Amino acid sequence: SGGRGEPTKNTKVIFSLLHWEHRMPQANILLMSGALLPPIDHVVAEWIKHDIPSFDVGGLVVGETENTAVFWAKSTMIVAGYPFVEEIFRYVGCKVTWVVKEGSLVEGSGKNKVMLGEVTGPVNRILQGERTALEVLTRCSAVAYQTHLAVGIAEKAGWKGKIAATRKTTPGTFRLVEKYGVLVGGGDTHRYSLSGMTMLKDNHVDAAGGITAAVHQAKSAGGFSVKVEVEARTPAEAQEACQAGADVVMLDNFSPATLSSQAPALKNAFPHVIFEVSGGITHKTLPNYLIPGLDILSMGCLTHGPPAVDVSLKIKKAAKL
Repeated sequence: SGGRGEPTKNTKVIFSLLHWEHRMPQANILLMSGALLPPIDHVVAEWIKHDIPSFDVGGLVVGETENTAVFWAKSTMIVAGYPFVEEIFRYVGCKVTWVVKEGSLVEGSGKNKVMLGEVTGPVNRILQGERTALEVLTRCSAVAYQTHLAVGIAEKAGWKGKIAATRKTTPGTFRLVEKYGVLVGGGDTHRYSLSGMTMLKDNHVDAAGGITAAVHQAKSAGGFSVKVEVEARTPAEAQEACQAGADVVMLDNFSPATLSSQAPALKNAFPHVIFEVSGGITHKTLPNYLIPGLDILSMGCLTHGPPAVDVSLKIKKAAKL
């Protein structure tokens, strides 16, 4: 049998780039260069320092001999997170080479592993970057896959709006990874932070004394370049938000029956307003919300709890002494 990092007779390795490109989500080809991201070297440095705050005795045991480790996908996923993985290994002095393009649909399993790529460098450095790289790769790929599934459901139904994430992400720098996964999966990131768009939720409206007052104050402070979104709890609140000048109105926790009767009428009355629906929507209930008049459907489950995907990194065995 082969070594830990080598394919056995039971291992399926798919190398055809034409095959992978054919199954890649639309409109995400430009992500593959990593040009979208800001400099992430300081982010990676923080992750690595958290994982190696002092001595690495395991690294001493394996030494600094040059070696190669292979990434194996062992479940179905949309592969995402390559720029982060590359920067992690660059930081520890290693180089990554991919054989499957980012954004590809990979159908791996425990018995039929799919080789994604390999990393080469001093063996101790490979292992220092291993866990951080796998955490990023698996989480980002899981988010991308769940987004891909949701977008596919919407497209199959002929719905013309956009599937979006929410701000329900891991706090801190890891939010960037999860939002990137949404993009690779074919979805819309929604706002990245509180500064990205002014969203006036129910607590804002109640504290400000009403929708109209809240929208006017937000518009005055944010200026022309910052959109204002209002979370509406009833059709009457949605109409007030539109009349007050909101750019986006979220129909929050509306039932499909209410949406079917209200969304087309609201869109017809206020065609310039973007209408979003949100509130506990899952892949199972998603078809019930693909209603004319809605422009955005946001799903917190894309980022806050996607089922894990399985990727391993296996060092090629050293010869026994």
